[in-house]
Amino acid sequence: MKKLNFLILCIIISASITAQSVNNVSIKTNVKGDNFDGQITWFVKGDKIAFDMQFTHEGKTFTSRFIPDKSKGLFHVLTTTPDAKIYSTAEAKSIEPTPGFDPVILSVEMAGDEVISGINCKKIIVKTAGTVTECFIDPTINAQYTSYETFFRSDYALLAMKELKLNGFPIALITKNLEGRILTEVQTINIQLNSVNDNVFVVGKEYKPIEELNKATQPK
Repeated sequence: MKKLNFLILCIIISASITAQSVNNVSIKTNVKGDNFDGQITWFVKGDKIAFDMQFTHEGKTFTSRFIPDKSKGLFHVLTTTPDAKIYSTAEAKSIEPTPGFDPVILSVEMAGDEVISGINCKKIIVKTAGTVTECFIDPTINAQYTSYETFFRSDYALLAMKELKLNGFPIALITKNLEGRILTEVQTINIQLNSVNDNVFVVGKEYKPIEELNKATQPK
């Protein structure tokens, strides 16, 4: 009887550890689609979110960091090129939806649990008139992601999470058209806990405003 009670206690402890809320994490993903092909790394710390977008153009690698500022409704954009470090801002409400994105959701369905990259995720199926999207949400990541709707209006996962009142963070996604062709696929390749420092959300002094760069390149 004592052995049985001890076993039950171990199971309870294990379950509580597994369900612990995560509020400091970086998530590296591969993204392939009609509009983008590269890597995106997300940074989550408390209620702060930022992400790095890395891509190659004409043989050169570019990295841009996007830092949403909810209080001002602005995206701070830090871009590193082979030649310069540039800082710019954009109003969140001015960002155009991703081409092909359909904001009219016909249905949102919880489809059970599925293990993605070793993580037990909530699976959601989102349907529009022309697409079917499978979203995989890690419910332990306490990112308050749906509060960033103004910045990520072209994200089927965020819209579905908002409708279902589901907390967490999407770590994988696949969108297909009605013929089954993959339009967008997001795969997580690495997750690191307690890896995000506060300076991730700060504009470093090494970044120069894009206005200064434009002035410097204008003919005199």
